[in-house]
Amino acid sequence: MFAADVVAQVGLIPEPEDTLLTVRGVGGAEVVFTRLVDCLQVGCQAVKQFEIEIGGMDYGFEINGILGMDFLARTGAIINLHKLQLEFPNAET
Repeated sequence: MFAADVVAQVGLIPEPEDTLLTVRGVGGAEVVFTRLVDCLQVGCQAVKQFEIEIGGMDYGFEINGILGMDFLARTGAIINLHKLQLEFPNAET
């Protein structure tokens, strides 16, 4: 999920064909729109044709996005809590 105000800076704004969803989490519920992007890249790890969710993300503290399990699982990401690092065993997906 990405913050709408941040991705609007690169032209990702709601369009009539976008799907609207209500997502729920610890902080409550939020309406988001989904968009299929050509590529989502974190560091050197990229996933092509990836669906993202875009919403307000107004949680009382500044945050630009949250990587979900769909991206982490697809890339085989390893969360190294000792080093506080996100590691990828493969170069590309």
